[in-house]
Amino acid sequence: MKKGRHRRFEEARALKRSNEPAPARCPECGALLEEGEHASWCLYEESQAEESQEEEDEGAYGA
Repeated sequence: MKKGRHRRFEEARALKRSNEPAPARCPECGALLEEGEHASWCLYEESQAEESQEEEDEGAYGA
Protein backbone atom coordinates (compact mmCIF):
# COMPACT_ATOMS: atom_id res chain seq x y z
CA MET A 1 0.00 0.00 0.00
CA LYS A 2 1.28 3.42 -0.90
CA LYS A 3 1.70 5.97 1.83
CA GLY A 4 1.46 9.68 2.33
CA ARG A 5 1.00 12.26 -0.38
CA HIS A 6 0.84 9.83 -3.30
CA ARG A 7 -2.01 7.83 -1.72
CA ARG A 8 -3.99 11.01 -1.02
CA PHE A 9 -3.40 12.15 -4.60
CA GLU A 10 -4.72 8.86 -5.97
CA GLU A 11 -7.78 8.97 -3.69
CA ALA A 12 -8.60 12.52 -4.75
CA ARG A 13 -8.14 11.61 -8.41
CA ALA A 14 -10.50 8.64 -8.05
CA LEU A 15 -13.13 10.87 -6.42
CA LYS A 16 -12.91 13.41 -9.23
CA ARG A 17 -13.34 10.72 -11.85
CA SER A 18 -16.32 9.01 -10.27
CA ASN A 19 -19.56 9.48 -12.22
CA GLU A 20 -21.98 8.94 -9.35
CA PRO A 21 -24.15 11.96 -8.56
CA ALA A 22 -23.94 13.36 -5.06
CA PRO A 23 -26.79 12.16 -2.83
CA ALA A 24 -29.56 14.68 -2.19
CA ARG A 25 -29.31 16.29 1.22
CA CYS A 26 -31.73 18.28 3.33
CA PRO A 27 -30.86 21.99 3.01
CA GLU A 28 -31.73 22.59 6.65
CA CYS A 29 -30.12 19.76 8.64
CA GLY A 30 -27.94 18.04 6.03
CA ALA A 31 -29.56 14.59 6.34
CA LEU A 32 -29.78 12.32 3.32
CA LEU A 33 -33.24 12.75 1.79
CA GLU A 34 -33.31 9.13 0.61
CA GLU A 35 -33.11 7.84 4.18
CA GLY A 36 -35.78 10.21 5.44
CA GLU A 37 -34.29 10.61 8.92
CA HIS A 38 -34.01 14.31 9.67
CA ALA A 39 -32.72 15.87 12.88
CA SER A 40 -35.29 16.34 15.62
CA TRP A 41 -35.15 20.13 15.19
CA CYS A 42 -35.45 20.09 11.38
CA LEU A 43 -38.62 21.67 9.95
CA TYR A 44 -37.85 21.04 6.25
CA GLU A 45 -40.56 18.41 5.70
CA GLU A 46 -43.19 20.58 7.41
CA SER A 47 -42.30 23.59 5.26
CA GLN A 48 -42.49 21.43 2.11
CA ALA A 49 -45.94 20.18 3.12
CA GLU A 50 -47.13 23.76 3.72
CA GLU A 51 -45.83 24.90 0.32
CA SER A 52 -47.56 22.05 -1.50
CA GLN A 53 -50.80 22.80 0.36
CA GLU A 54 -50.57 26.47 -0.66
CA GLU A 55 -50.00 25.47 -4.31
CA GLU A 56 -53.07 23.21 -4.22
CA ASP A 57 -55.17 25.99 -2.70
CA GLU A 58 -54.06 28.47 -5.36
CA GLY A 59 -54.89 25.99 -8.10
CA ALA A 60 -58.40 25.39 -6.75
CA TYR A 61 -59.36 29.08 -6.41
CA GLY A 62 -57.23 30.78 -9.04
CA ALA A 63 -58.57 30.90 -12.56
